Amino acid sequence: MKPKYRLKNWVVISVYTLAISAIVVSMFLLNRVLKESTYSDETLSYVYKGLLHDVIPVVNYQNNEIIKPFESEEVDILKSFYNKDADASVQEKSLIMYQNTYMPNTGVLYSSSQEFEILAVLDGTVADVVADEIMGNNVTIKHSNNLTTVYQSLNEVNVIVGDLIKQGDVIGTSGINKVESSSENMLLFEVINNGEYLNPEEFYNTNIKELS
Repeated sequence: MKPKYRLKNWVVISVYTLAISAIVVSMFLLNRVLKESTYSDETLSYVYKGLLHDVIPVVNYQNNEIIKPFESEEVDILKSFYNKDADASVQEKSLIMYQNTYMPNTGVLYSSSQEFEILAVLDGTVADVVADEIMGNNVTIKHSNNLTTVYQSLNEVNVIVGDLIKQGDVIGTSGINKVESSSENMLLFEVINNGEYLNPEEFYNTNIKELS
């Protein structure tokens, strides 16, 4: 009768330890690969955008007054909002020319001799942050299902997609764009309500409850 061989206890323990270690390391590496390939920041930004466009953000405004997107008293209007009902002379001053093409200004283009901070005019959620070749860095904030504000020509951007923003929060600093080269510190600010562009200078004087 052949003798039975039994592994020593320390050998068994070593084998089990190595096996468990190998499993743990494999799971760690697999998890890391999945995170890098499937859940990158770019992918998450895309997911956030879809959610923000499909779901109405819950916004409890601290007050009903709308502030301007800056506090600096050195900021002036470079190009006013294009009003289709205004006189021809007024409309002419509200046109933007780029590559020999005139376009109506859908917001207000502000400028200053000094860099100024860009503020959120109302509470909301950052719906988009993009670097545009012509208009510079742009931030879009969704305040409700119907109301959106857009801040264009930014230099520095302090927010990312999905951020919850409070009125007065600094979202970036003034910058440049390729449409207007007379200043290095600009902000093109747009207000969109129910799919229509509003004159920002009139928007500041509006009670938020008056907007549908």
